[in-house]
Amino acid sequence: MDWKIPIPPAQKEAGSLPAIRENNEPLVSLMQYAPQLEVYPAYYHEGLACAMADCLVRSSVADRLLQAAKLLPASLRLVVLDGYRPLQVQQALYDRFKQQLLAQGWTESEELYAELHRFVARPTADPAKPPRHLTGGAVDLTIAGPDGWLVMGTAFDDFSERACTRYFETLADMSDADREAQANRRLLYHVMTRAGFTNYADEWWHFDYGNQAWAACTGSACAMYGGV
Repeated sequence: MDWKIPIPPAQKEAGSLPAIRENNEPLVSLMQYAPQLEVYPAYYHEGLACAMADCLVRSSVADRLLQAAKLLPASLRLVVLDGYRPLQVQQALYDRFKQQLLAQGWTESEELYAELHRFVARPTADPAKPPRHLTGGAVDLTIAGPDGWLVMGTAFDDFSERACTRYFETLADMSDADREAQANRRLLYHVMTRAGFTNYADEWWHFDYGNQAWAACTGSACAMYGGV
């Protein structure tokens, strides 16, 4: 098996996203769902407004997370950091990252919003284009071992070039820490994609199933999940 992370397919423009044929799967709690899944609701622990002390996903997403977890070596487990995200939480994240960009010296401009939307989807209740996490079909996660979370090269929500899933695939010279991060990203990517998820190329931690992003990547005619 070639463990390299492949170059992702070109993404469609937002205006050409697949239609949604909602299948009405329920949201389920991942707390105590299975011992192979650890739940650490990152935004709740950060104290973000309206964040939940749990991670919820659609039922098929939960089943596929368990499939992915079972592909890991016995000493490792998945750590889910975020799943379903209410619109209020999406708005809080959007506002926070915008303020961070302004504090870095960005000015109100098309470039600022392009960078903002690269990492945080626009909060919208538009049923034709719901944010990925609002559907319950997006999940953010990492891997933990006996000594804690594995090295991935950046922290969760590090919105930099290093966060791109293939960042370490493109480096000519790497340190031992870089090679460790590369191996761990490859492991996460491959167990998740083997379970049917697709990855968002700018964030090593973000995977989709059943939503419009997943449908676009897999060539599916319709997404299964709309906004909840």
